Amino acid sequence: MNKIIKVVKVVILTVVILLPVIVLAEDNLNENLKIVSRGEIVVSGREKLSPEVLDFKTEKEEKIEKHNKKRLDIYKNRLVTARFKQGKTNILVTGYSSTPDQCSGNPFITASGTHVHQGTMACPPQYPFGTKITIKDVGTFICEDRGGAIKGNHFDVWFTSRSKALAWGKRVVVAEISK
Repeated sequence: MNKIIKVVKVVILTVVILLPVIVLAEDNLNENLKIVSRGEIVVSGREKLSPEVLDFKTEKEEKIEKHNKKRLDIYKNRLVTARFKQGKTNILVTGYSSTPDQCSGNPFITASGTHVHQGTMACPPQYPFGTKITIKDVGTFICEDRGGAIKGNHFDVWFTSRSKALAWGKRVVVAEISK
């Protein structure tokens, strides 16, 4: 019984001592960090973290990005000579992720040979790889993949997880399509 009482006392003392410290630390952190503008964070009202620091990429991410650029360069000639509808248009956009049941072959390699990344989009065959699709308030995507159900005006955005793809759902959006 004495051991139980001692353990309870230690737990209560730990909570009483540490909880205010944790709360103060969180409050202090929130006061010292503030977002000034897109790409800049001010720490303690003095330092600014530059976009270069915020956009830091690991060596692996840089390698993948370099590989993807190299792969898409292969398709540049096709993109230049391709004839497809450009400009603003309504498109149906759904989401997909790198799960084996949603992909054929390696779920992390697109039909163009690039690695999937944020900004990857599966497009109908009339749009060559490298085509840019900009959706207002969402972002710019690059046509790097194909899909069996992706035909006509149906596009598919890649997400990091199935839950995010399902949360996106099925949306008709206004998109700017360009070479």
